[in-house]
Amino acid sequence: MRLPGRWATEARLQWRTVVQAFAGAAAQERILTPPPSRHDGARALAALRRPPNVAAAVLIVAALAIASAVAWQQRRAPPPALPPGTIGAVDSPAAEATLGHAVHVSGWALDPAGVRGVEIRIDGHAYPARYGISRRDVAEVKRGYSDAAESGFEFDGDFAPLSAARHEIAVVAINRAGAETVLARKGLIPPEAMTQWRQLYSERNGRALPTFYVLPGLSGIPLGGALELAGAYTPYVSETVKVGMRVPILYLRTTLGEKRDWLFDPEWNIERRCGDRRIAEDSLSAVIAHSVDNRLPVLFTLNGGIWADAACDVPEWDVNDHLEQDKANCQWNERDEVMPDDYLKDLPGATSAPELGRSLTFNVYAAQNRHYKKRNLQAAGRIVAAFAREHPDLFAGVNLDPDTYLNPFFAEKQWYDYNPGTLAQFRQWLAGSGPYAGTPERGAPDLSPYRRARPLTLAQVARLAGRKFRSWEEVDPPRSFPRQGKPFWQDAWTHEWEMFRRHLVHLHYDELSQWLAETGIPAEKIFSSQGFIAPHPGAFPFAVRIDSPTKNHDSGGMSIEGAIPLKGHLGAIVYGGSAINDVRMEDDANLFATFHRMDPGWAVVEFNTADFRKPDELPTYAAGYRALREMFNFGAHFTSPMAWNGSNGVYAGQPGYVSFMAWRNTPLEDAMRDFAVSHAYVPPGARLWTFGSSRHADADGWTASPGASASPGMGYLDVKTADADATLVSPSPLALSRDEADLLVLGVDPETLASIEVDARAPDGLWIALAAGRASRELATTPAGISVPLAWPAALAVTDQLRVRLAPRHASSRIRIRHIALLPPPAH
Repeated sequence: MRLPGRWATEARLQWRTVVQAFAGAAAQERILTPPPSRHDGARALAALRRPPNVAAAVLIVAALAIASAVAWQQRRAPPPALPPGTIGAVDSPAAEATLGHAVHVSGWALDPAGVRGVEIRIDGHAYPARYGISRRDVAEVKRGYSDAAESGFEFDGDFAPLSAARHEIAVVAINRAGAETVLARKGLIPPEAMTQWRQLYSERNGRALPTFYVLPGLSGIPLGGALELAGAYTPYVSETVKVGMRVPILYLRTTLGEKRDWLFDPEWNIERRCGDRRIAEDSLSAVIAHSVDNRLPVLFTLNGGIWADAACDVPEWDVNDHLEQDKANCQWNERDEVMPDDYLKDLPGATSAPELGRSLTFNVYAAQNRHYKKRNLQAAGRIVAAFAREHPDLFAGVNLDPDTYLNPFFAEKQWYDYNPGTLAQFRQWLAGSGPYAGTPERGAPDLSPYRRARPLTLAQVARLAGRKFRSWEEVDPPRSFPRQGKPFWQDAWTHEWEMFRRHLVHLHYDELSQWLAETGIPAEKIFSSQGFIAPHPGAFPFAVRIDSPTKNHDSGGMSIEGAIPLKGHLGAIVYGGSAINDVRMEDDANLFATFHRMDPGWAVVEFNTADFRKPDELPTYAAGYRALREMFNFGAHFTSPMAWNGSNGVYAGQPGYVSFMAWRNTPLEDAMRDFAVSHAYVPPGARLWTFGSSRHADADGWTASPGASASPGMGYLDVKTADADATLVSPSPLALSRDEADLLVLGVDPETLASIEVDARAPDGLWIALAAGRASRELATTPAGISVPLAWPAALAVTDQLRVRLAPRHASSRIRIRHIALLPPPAH
């Protein structure tokens, strides 16, 4: 159908309005619809994501007809009252970011009070656009605005020179009353920002180094859950920073059903439903196909844990639901009860999915649980392993069973796990007998590698418990946890029980990783998925080691040591304070430094700078910048923000908005874009301090020695001294070992410096030279700055702090530092 002249223009713009209205409603519905869990992402709207069909074509024709009728009616009816406020759009640039120094901006803006002008703002400067350009297409739709026919604006500008960073351009409309409205924010990236590290990267065999992945969590790929992800960050991708996706595969839920003994089904039909909801929204085959078709790296969350449970029981499909029907397969509370699966459906902050009331036991005598979990996990693992061999550039890794706990969701009203098989294993763990002595029975594995260094006798156990046990069969763990009198966390018998619970979690992650490694997936690509959330005020910090002191809260058996699998690496889930590395720890330690010391191969498998206990609080850009800086600088191999198809930041503050599920159009996403630019061609394993960005000033923890000052600016640090030299001291702890850095790079104008020297602090507090003072003119210089080779003395294996001594070329001059980096030795 073709419409003549003005009718065609009007119908086209009216149809755009109809589509935008539907899309807005869809987006709002996605925001207001609670996700099944914080691990599976928010739901995409299926009706907008299905491929076109005949019904859709009929709908389009009908909508065009309606739009034409609307346009005809509008010509006959008086114009409606105009809503207050400025409206408008930016047509060019269409992409979020432009690579270069020059930019062309065009669009339109209207206001009932009239538009005084449009400004293009960058780096604190405002530039006027040409306003009043003819836009008859806008006038034909926006009836009632007196200036609609001349509502267009244009701007052409070249902003060279620019600092080597991403710069934000804000397009701002100003009405005649002086009120300002931001129509759009766009990025401008000078080419040198993406290439300043490339020379060093190439010289040091950078192409042999791994990639740092940013992998937004999402779900519902066949429903459009990954829509636009493949192209959203194209200007920001480099050899060292790439963007992909993390997708949950529920390997115990997406099966061939009861008639086929719940075999894992890689071709799972997402249209199978439980009531009005889908049983699962993703299949392994669809995820792999989307990854290959769109060249998107993928992290597979192979989830058979508590968060893979569902809104309702479907035992005909979900083997987890089937197994939970038998009390013997479940975790028991201290009263030997197993609660209904939906018992906690009204728990504040949780939805009816997943159901948290019951979960499968981890003990080694739960033969059915272990059989189905191993079989289905390996079935999925073999397919993933084949994908990894065929597309190594697209395989980011696998993370396993998020939040493996002995059920802590009853908030100390109930304690777990008192399953008879768990109690039998507890007794054997204490005594070092049965599987711990290398003589397993009832299908249990050989657990002799986990045998206690000092097994206990029955008499010792009785003294610890303060009870008389005539046989090992009578040994029973604590079943009450008093806070009055002698609190439970000071009780020696409770501590034995708590260490065993942590051991159970550790053993479960070990087994999952071993089963997966047997399918051919390399251990360096296997990660756990344990939550490390900042404790409430008054609560003890969470356990670092399996033998850490008992906590004054139910930790569910969680510890850092217990989350490091035998055949894999630590995968951390961090939100709020934990995500920005600001959380109380045992012995005043640093969370990410602890991760790095205990497992240099660790990664962040899920995070948001928002606190999921405070969904109304909106995180800042500073928090996003800090989180990414700390994760990278302490060696995380990748990071997975929540969530690509979660709450959109444009709706922040509105009812139903959930901050901890928000990624798109948030300050955290902005921080990621700046991070990707500043870290282009910076090899993973490096430490890089950029002192903020073009929109944020941060000293990054660096301080000046007495007699000097260090003042952060927007992406730089100004150092001033009245003396002969100035000394900068790094943040602590660095947790830096001798094999992790052999070059310091100082982003500074060589003409401002006379000499540089670098020292490291030894564990005894003494400072040891890594680079004796050398004239800056003697050192190699690249676009990234001055390269200072580091020579570690044999006596120094690790340091927690560096100091950099700078002698200015001219007395009392200012030294501006763009960045400081520590680079790992060249790859071979």
